[in-house]
Amino acid sequence: MRTLVLSLAAGVLLASPAFAQDADITGKWDLQISTSQGAAPGAVLTIKKDGGKLSGVLSSAQGELPADVTVKAKDVSIVCNVQMQGSAFVISFSGKVDGNTMGGPVDFGGRGQGTWSATRADAPPPAKEAAPASAAVDVTGSWAFEVTTGAGSGTPTMQFKQTGEKLTGHYSGQLGEADLTGTIKGSAIEFAFDLSADGNALHIVYAGTADKDAMKGTVKLGDLAEGTFTAKKKPQ
Repeated sequence: MRTLVLSLAAGVLLASPAFAQDADITGKWDLQISTSQGAAPGAVLTIKKDGGKLSGVLSSAQGELPADVTVKAKDVSIVCNVQMQGSAFVISFSGKVDGNTMGGPVDFGGRGQGTWSATRADAPPPAKEAAPASAAVDVTGSWAFEVTTGAGSGTPTMQFKQTGEKLTGHYSGQLGEADLTGTIKGSAIEFAFDLSADGNALHIVYAGTADKDAMKGTVKLGDLAEGTFTAKKKPQ
């Protein structure tokens, strides 16, 4: 029974917040102070531990100021004794530690109050969130084209079937009909087909950009002509 009681008591004590590990705040911190008069010039707070005791030095353009530092779990206290124009007062910083940042209220010995924040000087920059991937373009379906070349204009229809980056489909227009193949990578689209016009074989290549319901780009009719095109996806 005595063993059971001791085990339960140990479990309660170890679970108590009083036994929470103190935050490690040693190192250099970039310190910012804000008051009702605005932001004060930045300073650097250097905290060291010697024999289990913390101490600090507050460095700014005005010089260096020793500081008494204590931390309990995540509660931090920094106290500086200041001599200014023959009078002494105490600057008291209190607040919470949160990883590589800490901050809270500051009191200037009854002469004013404000807030403070500090960031570890050697902390790695926060990871940038990955930009959301743009939705993949899917051109599967029937498209109405408007083509303008040096040899004339036309309004062919293209039927596309997309599988990943691979395109297959069919061309129907003034030059006849033909099966097409091509690729789409991101928004870049290119496809081609072969036709015969007036007994001449033509290798026709379209290249441009596409989104979910529109395309534009250039077209090359073999060695016969070159031009431009726009296209709109037909409603399902």
